[in-house]
Amino acid sequence: MKTLGYILEGLPCDVTGPRDVPIEDIVFDSRKVKPGALFVAIKGVHQDGHAHVKAAIQSGARAVMVQEDVRMDSVTIIRVPDTLKALSPIAVRFWGNPSQSLRMIGITGTNGKTTTSYLIEAIFAAAGWATGVMGTINYRFGSSMTPAPNTTPFASELQRFLGQVVEQGGKACVMEVSSHALELGRVEGVDFDTAVFTNLTQDHLDFHKTMDAYAAAKAKLFTSLNPQSAKSFPKQAVINADDPWAEKMVAAARVPIWRYRLHGPADLFAKNLICDATGSRFELHSPRGTQPVKSPLLGDYNVMNALAAAGAALSQNVSLEHVVRGLETISGVPGRMERLASPKGFTVVVDYAHTEDALRQVMTALRKLKPRRLVTVFGCGGDRDRTKRPLMGEAAAQLSDDVIVTSDNPRSEDPSRIALDVEVGVRRVRSEGYEIILDRQEAIRKAFSLAQSGDIVLIAGKGHENYQILSDKTISFDDREVAQRLLAQMS
Repeated sequence: MKTLGYILEGLPCDVTGPRDVPIEDIVFDSRKVKPGALFVAIKGVHQDGHAHVKAAIQSGARAVMVQEDVRMDSVTIIRVPDTLKALSPIAVRFWGNPSQSLRMIGITGTNGKTTTSYLIEAIFAAAGWATGVMGTINYRFGSSMTPAPNTTPFASELQRFLGQVVEQGGKACVMEVSSHALELGRVEGVDFDTAVFTNLTQDHLDFHKTMDAYAAAKAKLFTSLNPQSAKSFPKQAVINADDPWAEKMVAAARVPIWRYRLHGPADLFAKNLICDATGSRFELHSPRGTQPVKSPLLGDYNVMNALAAAGAALSQNVSLEHVVRGLETISGVPGRMERLASPKGFTVVVDYAHTEDALRQVMTALRKLKPRRLVTVFGCGGDRDRTKRPLMGEAAAQLSDDVIVTSDNPRSEDPSRIALDVEVGVRRVRSEGYEIILDRQEAIRKAFSLAQSGDIVLIAGKGHENYQILSDKTISFDDREVAQRLLAQMS
């Protein structure tokens, strides 16, 4: 049992009340407070935890951390300048600094993080390493799996998960590290061993405002790689040299760097690459040797993800044989180029692509399969970067034969206004061959009615998500389930 005084050691703070009280848990959500917990009142964009201090105390909180003036005689009050920043160091101490016991792999970038994390997990499994994974789809270790509310969770949940991995005998953890998490300090105190940069394309400018600020947030992962760490594991940066922002990541790193690119020259690259409907075949060239690889994943951008995963694993001294075995045995990634067959002979592909670059890459990969026609269904999320909407519309119009613009997660915005933003880009390319159908199920149904044998229907934007966020509620909606149901009706 850890006392409040132990948890607060080294943290600049003002404490009113006893420090020697035992703390059972650290939480920032008052609804999750149990007797003996330390409640941290975080001031967020949509919620202010200070408004829930009384509720937390009523639920049994033994101490409360605040950044505003709060007076309660029944519990110890800890005052800090910024509760969000203070959450990381106290969580690290409470859960015993678990990243010190794990090989920590952090992956950052706009696209490809999830697939790369699945590939590294498969490689580590081939090497016999029990591995935790935290990312956009879920947080998982062994038979335990929970849906992910954030790509990278708040520090208390992050450290809790790492602590559980250590306690249950885990050897490594692979994390998708979002720019929000880096900017807001959620991964402070995590001792990463390998950091991977996949790419940087326009996204999240509603938060970062400029691409330079977005890149600077990503670069913090590489700055965090500590060459003087007490850990015995190798330190390495693995960076996509084909990306224009690569050198910004290189400049931030203080550890050895491996660059990867599709065709070389680089530390890791693919040679004699063949991509078709079965996946890809190539020679993997690496600092640890050369081996042929046959991957079931579609598209040359997934070859890039494979190179990134190979670099991360090799940097931690996994054998090249285990790397190849992992790359070849992975069956797929939920909502990433996930394929469904239809009774009419066309193919349905569900993908998470929700940026212009990701959408272009997916459509380009599908074009290389030489479909008779490509029909694309997609929308854009509300309360997010508006400037990418016409860019996505333009990309879809350039690379698809038919385009159906629909609703994604509109959140508080009017779906029709979002669609109009997308239509601006579509009309830069064409004035016909597209429709706006805001009901997402009806949009998918329409795409299927247009498709014939030999066509590909791409349903983009939501991928693995099994919900749709509307202005007043969140409803169940899974592109894959809806598509399968509509395909079954056709048969």
